[in-house]
Amino acid sequence: MGILDILRITPRKRRVKIKKGHGVIYHNPSGFKRYFFYFGNGVVLAAIIGIIYLYYPLGKAVYVYKFHTKQDEEKLQTFKNEVSTQPTINEFYLQIPKILASSTVIPDVSPYDTNEYLKVLSENVVAQARGSSPPGLGDGKTTYLFAHSSQEGISMVRKNSVFYLLGQMNMGDVIYLKYNGKVYTYRTYMKRIVNSSESQYLNFKDDNKELLILQTCWPIGTDWKRLLVFAQRV
Repeated sequence: MGILDILRITPRKRRVKIKKGHGVIYHNPSGFKRYFFYFGNGVVLAAIIGIIYLYYPLGKAVYVYKFHTKQDEEKLQTFKNEVSTQPTINEFYLQIPKILASSTVIPDVSPYDTNEYLKVLSENVVAQARGSSPPGLGDGKTTYLFAHSSQEGISMVRKNSVFYLLGQMNMGDVIYLKYNGKVYTYRTYMKRIVNSSESQYLNFKDDNKELLILQTCWPIGTDWKRLLVFAQRV
């Protein structure tokens, strides 16, 4: 039986072994059963197409990460030397060479107001949590950036792919922030998976370090927990 036979209401003849002999199974439903069969096939095909549509950005991100070229890496590495002589006010940008991720950062977004942050994140960007510090303010300050791979309802699975591969980050991996014409370099030193209710990390700081925290939903495609990546400015 070919794989497409599952879509046929009257499949090709199939020879089967019946005890010591052989026979042919043949079935040709009619009426309600026929229409129900086609309806069922339609539902299955629609579900498959929907899953492919929603998770295409994730598949693309994984493919690019696994099969990226040396030119892709070099393109992102040049970011650390890119300092404007005439800084652009409110310019805020993120790049993570390890996972080939880059995004505009939208500042001053409430992490508690669902309507506010979902409106921002639906544009496939990263948000800076309101109350956290901008880059470059020195020890004791923390820049907190967040993006979600999912929400209640599954539309955000497709719309926000910047942090899909954040789980691939390891100790020592570099992160760059460009803010008002200056580039700040951070190096990852810790990852942590926490419950979605553990919001105390929004106020996390270290008096001896300037920190960057990146947050996304975890596992990918769900909103069950939060993955936090901690990095120190170097």
